Amino acid sequence: MYKFIRFIQPYWFAAILGPLFMLLEVCMDLLQPKLMASIVNQGVTAGNLRHIADTGALMLAVAVVGLIGGVGCTVYSTIASQSFGADLRQELFQKVQSLSIRSLDRFDSGSVVTRLTGDVVQLQNLVLVVRRMFARQLFQFAGSLVMAFIISPRLSLLLLAMIPLLVLFLYVTTRLTVPLYGRVQEKLDQLNTMMQENLAGIRVVKAFVRSRHEEQRYGDSNSNFLKASLKAAKLVAINTPVMSLILNFSVVGALWYGGVLSREGVLPVGDLAAFLTYITQLLFATLGMGNQLMTLSRAKASADRINDVLVVPADHVGEAASGKTPAAAIEKLEFRHVSFSYDGNPEHAVLREINFTALRGQTVGIIGVNGSGKSTLVSLIPRFYDVTQGQILLDSCNINDLQPEVLHQKVGMVLQQSLLFSGTILDNIRYGKPEAGLEEVEAAAKLAQAHDFIIGLPDGYQTLLGQRGVNLSGGQKQRISIARTLMLKPQCIILDDCTSAVDLNTDLRIRQSLQNVMKDSICLIIGQRIASIQHADVILVLEEGRITARGSHQELLHSSPLYREIATSQQGAQP
Repeated sequence: MYKFIRFIQPYWFAAILGPLFMLLEVCMDLLQPKLMASIVNQGVTAGNLRHIADTGALMLAVAVVGLIGGVGCTVYSTIASQSFGADLRQELFQKVQSLSIRSLDRFDSGSVVTRLTGDVVQLQNLVLVVRRMFARQLFQFAGSLVMAFIISPRLSLLLLAMIPLLVLFLYVTTRLTVPLYGRVQEKLDQLNTMMQENLAGIRVVKAFVRSRHEEQRYGDSNSNFLKASLKAAKLVAINTPVMSLILNFSVVGALWYGGVLSREGVLPVGDLAAFLTYITQLLFATLGMGNQLMTLSRAKASADRINDVLVVPADHVGEAASGKTPAAAIEKLEFRHVSFSYDGNPEHAVLREINFTALRGQTVGIIGVNGSGKSTLVSLIPRFYDVTQGQILLDSCNINDLQPEVLHQKVGMVLQQSLLFSGTILDNIRYGKPEAGLEEVEAAAKLAQAHDFIIGLPDGYQTLLGQRGVNLSGGQKQRISIARTLMLKPQCIILDDCTSAVDLNTDLRIRQSLQNVMKDSICLIIGQRIASIQHADVILVLEEGRITARGSHQELLHSSPLYREIATSQQGAQP
């Protein structure tokens, strides 16, 4: 928990002022029983109405001052906690952005969302509680104990006898609840992940009439979350009754012994009433602190989960070794003995001994059956993953030595799955170049064969897209994704099966319009259709993570059984 103190340090003034205002309020509250005792002893008993009126007016003034303290504490504690939460949330998001794909694979998307929202809120609430409610209860506990000792040290000894027992009980319950709340958050992760999967695949669910099945899956996950929550809640529920029992024994003992002292004339009636009021305040303060410790337990579980993300090593390409810069125009992309495995173990490699060279102005096609490693291979170029063995070079520069800004200016990639952001079509196309003008955007859209359908929309380039571009077809989304990449005018273009959702005629027009762009670039095309890659200068055939054949379309029809089988199975793919 102490690791998060740095997030509150910029707001130290509000963080300190909040508890100080609360101290003012508590001091005013602690004066009230003493003033009430004065009214009983010197006013009611003595029949002094003037003393009653003066002391009553003083009690009213004390209450107003206490109100000011309470409002001040709420305002400054809220400023500190909300600012703390905003900064923590921002740093956590920035950390997620800085991680490599390999590191992000350790966390489910639902888990990341829960940590960014629910877990941060838990810590944010803890900061508010500590500076407001916990501060009040702590000050009230200490102040009530001091005032009780001032009134009657002998009676107060009964309270001291119960404190070690309370401390032991709170320590045990806190240690037990931390892992329970950790499991609660894990079950919430699973619930959020399932909800995200369902929303992303809702069309598949509807198409296969599997709503009942998904409801059952969600119900099972929801039940697991409920069971974990109830298990933690049951332990928390024991906390208040047991503490109340311990403290009520103290109150009963104080009442009995206080009555004896009052009957003997040692303790005035007004002082006994004040003592019992302080005991009551101490009781509620102790119960409150016990409940806040349960909040601390839940926050501790959330803090551990957030810290799990923050401590992940920053292994993104931003940590370039030397910051070299390749030539202004890249002449060559080269794979030298490249192998890759997702867990870093060479024995589990999904790519093995990949060797090839792509020259400027050359188009390299990559084909293979599903799972052969095509998308994984091209994902190594922008360093979504780092190679396990071997090197990838742009000219003579190892890509591991390039700063991310330099690498991603040189390499443009259209992903297999077209992902658009909520906003306008214009903003999506110029996502990588926000300062681009409309003419530049239209030129890229025309190359991607997207301009015609865009201007046919009611709002044209200002058309608002729903989440993930839900109001566009798959082919339209792919063309906008291609236009977004072409806006950067990269020197190495990677097209990862990015025309799978468009018809053959549109695919042909896209390839024809890209010829002028690609003549000064290195182009890698992954295709499931022979028609998409048959005009490439060199075609690589991948089988089980290895390049088993390379050559032109005509050469591979004669030399590669797999390529010939794929070509034969696709109508119109024959020479």
